Amino acid sequence: MKTTDRGIAQEKTVAYTTNLISATHLSSMKQTASRAMLAQEPSSALRTPTLFWIFVIGSIAGLLIEIAFHAVIFGGYESRAGLVWGPFSPIYGVGAVVLTIVSSRFSQANAVAVFFIAALAGSTVEFATSWAMEVFFGAVAWDYSGTFGNIDGRVNVTFALMWGALGLGWTRLVMPHIEKSAERIDWNCAPIRIVSIACAVLMAVNIVVTIQALGRESARMDAIAAETPIDHFLDEHFPSTWMQAHFENMSIMGVQQR
Repeated sequence: MKTTDRGIAQEKTVAYTTNLISATHLSSMKQTASRAMLAQEPSSALRTPTLFWIFVIGSIAGLLIEIAFHAVIFGGYESRAGLVWGPFSPIYGVGAVVLTIVSSRFSQANAVAVFFIAALAGSTVEFATSWAMEVFFGAVAWDYSGTFGNIDGRVNVTFALMWGALGLGWTRLVMPHIEKSAERIDWNCAPIRIVSIACAVLMAVNIVVTIQALGRESARMDAIAAETPIDHFLDEHFPSTWMQAHFENMSIMGVQQR
């Protein structure tokens, strides 16, 4: 009888141990799956609406900082606008988006790695923008020729270090606040969606018209007469005098005159 009781007790112990191991293993699997799902979910800062508003805010903030920098260093006001309408300089908006993506991807990297990755990413944006403007419009907005470590006058060591410092500060100081703010915003809320979509459409129109206006100014510098209704519209609303005053820091020489 005692032997039977002992056997039953042993069976219960084995069954309890087996169930406990199974439950622990199942819980571990659930936690692993949960972590995997979280890892697959994009960061709140990397959602399209968030990146769009980072672009807008970066474009405005960058323009204001550049105007202030010019006023302090050289004295006086100079228009540094990058689009035909509004206080926007899209290179800073693109830079802010790139730094956000880099910061999200390398948020756990050490400070030295973040610094050099941001320096490389920012310099790449600056070089590509300068190259595209000169190739497609014969336009030069900055020229670092003669400065230390410059590459074709488009980037140099000083501004690369500034991009690196900005990227490090963005990663360590700005990104945590962006993440928290983005998590609080309900992007599915109708008013927020309507405002975001409307602003995105207006920004897209602004960019397209700016590209057209720069292209037409370049053509005028190459002595190409207006041929299409769009050319005549651009000549009327964005003549050379207006372009030179609005894009005060930019020299548009024409593609054939380069």
